[in-house]
Amino acid sequence: MTFSLFNSAAWQLVRQMDWIALLILLGLFCASILCLAIIAFKYLLFKRHYQQLKTLTKRMKHIQTFNELIATIKEFKDSIGGRLLHNSMQDLRLLVQQQQSISTNIQESADTPKPTQLKEDELAHLELCINQNIDTILLEEENYLPVLSASATTAPLVGLFGTIWGLIHAFIDISQEKSADIATVAPGMAEALIVTLAGLVVAIPAMVAHYYFSHQLRKFEFQLSEVGDKFMYCVKQSFK
Repeated sequence: MTFSLFNSAAWQLVRQMDWIALLILLGLFCASILCLAIIAFKYLLFKRHYQQLKTLTKRMKHIQTFNELIATIKEFKDSIGGRLLHNSMQDLRLLVQQQQSISTNIQESADTPKPTQLKEDELAHLELCINQNIDTILLEEENYLPVLSASATTAPLVGLFGTIWGLIHAFIDISQEKSADIATVAPGMAEALIVTLAGLVVAIPAMVAHYYFSHQLRKFEFQLSEVGDKFMYCVKQSFK
């Protein structure tokens, strides 16, 4: 015995829905597809970020010279940790240019730039810039997560709206039939509850995924802070 979706009782109930309930069901279906695509994309992206940051933090623990730091920036330039180091290096370059009052740039090469003495307030400013760079990177990585949060919040409410709408029609049918037996009540109730089920199908995965990705972002923040602290240590050793 083979199962056919279009011959199932659930599909027959869907076919009997009015256009508003069908519109709600279609919207929830599109939302579920969008959420699943975001979840798959973010999972693969965050997995790669986590592995890269884990490797970078291990590498940063063994860095002792400014040359090694520059080489590490080049090696991890395509990771979020590398973006942090690159942006922080740009901030350091501006500070050195201001300190030296010349137009030359610090070359990210094997040649160590001429040491420049940085004051305490300049080091504090650089540390502030690093923290701002971390916040910017994390904000960029939060892209599409508000969609999951909004879906987890609104999908049950939309499903509830569809359920109430279906119940109203069910009670109207009962009044027209002038009968309240199970054969009259059950189809209308089942039709209304399908929309609630669709809302929960959208909301539950979206909510779980949002909490998971938010937890991953907190891990990224901690790892990026470790990278930033090591960067500041190398800067203090070379420019203080």
